[in-house]
Amino acid sequence: MTKRALSGLRIIDLSQGIAGSYCTKLLSGFGADVIKVERPGTGDRMRALGPFCRNEEGLETSIPFLWFNTGKKSVTLNFETEKGVELLKRLSEVADVIVEDVSPGITSSRGLNYEVLRKTHPGLIMTSISPFGLTGPYSNYNAEEIELNALSGGMYMTGDPQKAPLAAGPALYQYTAGQHAYIATLMALFQRGSRGEGQQVDVSTQESGLEHIEITLSYQLQQKKNGKRGGHLFVPWGTYECRDGYATVISMPYRHWHRSADLFEDPRLFGKKYAGLRDRMALREEYEEILKPCVKARGKRELFHEGQARNLAFGYVAGIDEVLGSPQHRERGFFEEVDHPVAGKHQYCGAPFKMSETPWQTASAPLLGEHNADVYGGVLGCSPEEMQQLADGGVI
Repeated sequence: MTKRALSGLRIIDLSQGIAGSYCTKLLSGFGADVIKVERPGTGDRMRALGPFCRNEEGLETSIPFLWFNTGKKSVTLNFETEKGVELLKRLSEVADVIVEDVSPGITSSRGLNYEVLRKTHPGLIMTSISPFGLTGPYSNYNAEEIELNALSGGMYMTGDPQKAPLAAGPALYQYTAGQHAYIATLMALFQRGSRGEGQQVDVSTQESGLEHIEITLSYQLQQKKNGKRGGHLFVPWGTYECRDGYATVISMPYRHWHRSADLFEDPRLFGKKYAGLRDRMALREEYEEILKPCVKARGKRELFHEGQARNLAFGYVAGIDEVLGSPQHRERGFFEEVDHPVAGKHQYCGAPFKMSETPWQTASAPLLGEHNADVYGGVLGCSPEEMQQLADGGVI
């Protein structure tokens, strides 16, 4: 295979959650050698997270674990032992990056924080993802996705304005923090190339969540006004019920909106009364009462294609079967088949972006402890006798 973008990098993955696992999945997909460190016997806690392949609960059948850990290696290591801490330090000395996502940090709680590790390895980069970051009055607080969603202000802007606020979709903020950690890690690696020194990357999941309300924040910072939950400010701009589901109708670009006149049966939509965007905004309810029956009479894919043909940003809500059968995804080869020795063959989502010269690779997730011999023996130079002693002592 063509050499991949991150070939030659070694990553120690200490993550236990989605954010860190997603960061290291991206690093692995583009070629880094990612070594996932797991607890002996039980492994990463994500291995116990369903749903499971064939509904068979087990360490090797968790669908979330299988997807988040594609292409990684797995070693077992007990941090509760003195020997385990020593092995983790030795691993850090042969690594380019350590990624952790448990507050206040596995390494810090074992006396192996970044300031300690950099003394023997100045080029080491440590990427720490935590709910509120490593500094500040909340730095030692714990939080789940829903609290971070609320505290970031995202929940304030989500939901029907007449009802209680809602949290966004599952793990949205964790994915965002993982993506931020991935980009920041690459930046730290780039800087190391010119300075020769590593650094600590500090990612706050709460701060990452602010990305999802950036327009609302700008509105407050620039005009001192609070945004409101509900529909988009512009009209029409939303998802409406149609004949076979839901279609997204957006009058964007505004200068092209009149091109959709022949799509809808009611000429009032394009009358002088509603000619300008501000006119439609001022008469939102009245305008949408005319629009909704027109949209409901059409099919969602029909509206999507005809709107796009008129240079309008129309869309539709796709079911999972429609996503899997999408000609766009098929053309780009987004879904890939991966064969796992226990879970079997399944379709996986591919790379979030493509690089023409350094391709992404989706390999299967590792079995628990599958690479103990490769890493402890091959990388750290432990003899078979030493490894047996480590296993007998519950260290690996």
